[in-house]
Amino acid sequence: MDPTEENYDLTEALVVGDNGSYPADISMGSNNQNTPPATRCSSRIRSLPTIFFIVTPMIIFIIVVFISAALIPNEMSSNSSKEATLRESMTQYLTRNIMPYDVPNSAALGFQSNGQSKVDGLSDGIVNQTVFYSIQAKTLYTWTDSIPQDVYFEYVLPYSVTNEPRTDYRPLFFNALKDSLKQYERAAMANNTQSTHDQIKEAVQLINTKLWALMGRDSKPIVFMASQTPRIYDPLSVIAYGYSSCTGLAIMLVSALRSVGIPARMAGTPAWYGDPSKGDHR
Repeated sequence: MDPTEENYDLTEALVVGDNGSYPADISMGSNNQNTPPATRCSSRIRSLPTIFFIVTPMIIFIIVVFISAALIPNEMSSNSSKEATLRESMTQYLTRNIMPYDVPNSAALGFQSNGQSKVDGLSDGIVNQTVFYSIQAKTLYTWTDSIPQDVYFEYVLPYSVTNEPRTDYRPLFFNALKDSLKQYERAAMANNTQSTHDQIKEAVQLINTKLWALMGRDSKPIVFMASQTPRIYDPLSVIAYGYSSCTGLAIMLVSALRSVGIPARMAGTPAWYGDPSKGDHR
């Protein structure tokens, strides 16, 4: 047998149906019976590149979808793990540096001792809120990326400034200032080349300008009133009364800055204008 005929017979055996017909030609009508088998086989082979270019993108698309589905949960898991680690570090820092007069009330503040059972509500104390909103500020504002961790822990994280009454002011300031600071959020700062120093400087000026009217009651801004310490000097008392002396106003401003991730502390002088008789000032 001629080798060409033998190869043709093998090819025809692979593509021909049980009844002698060619399945791919069934829909083409009976006229195909007059088409030589070699021609029909050749047309099938020529159609393979077309099938390849149709199927290959579909396969690639499916692979990309599966890879994305696998990577996204891992990224979310990684972010959750980092946040959990940061939360633990912050809590440990606050625990190590708790002020002596807070120790008797540590459980009420949200500190949990090893082996201590959680009392209803105490696990959501001021400590938990402080840590949560300190992390939220780092997530929202780009300036926090340039603040060293030791500075952030010392001058942003603490739930108090001095020995003022412990109140849950942080979520109040964080949410109240959010609209005013919208231009400094990560999404808005994506293409901004402004330095961190300039961002913080502008934000501090903006907060110090708007805070008193923003947190005032009955359309009246918070104002200075002498000799209110220690009666009115924690942030929530200042907001409730609408006034305070220099200590209360200083604590309120420091607390507001910390609430949005800006390091701040209270400073003062023991003698106003260098004259002790004029008293101290914050």
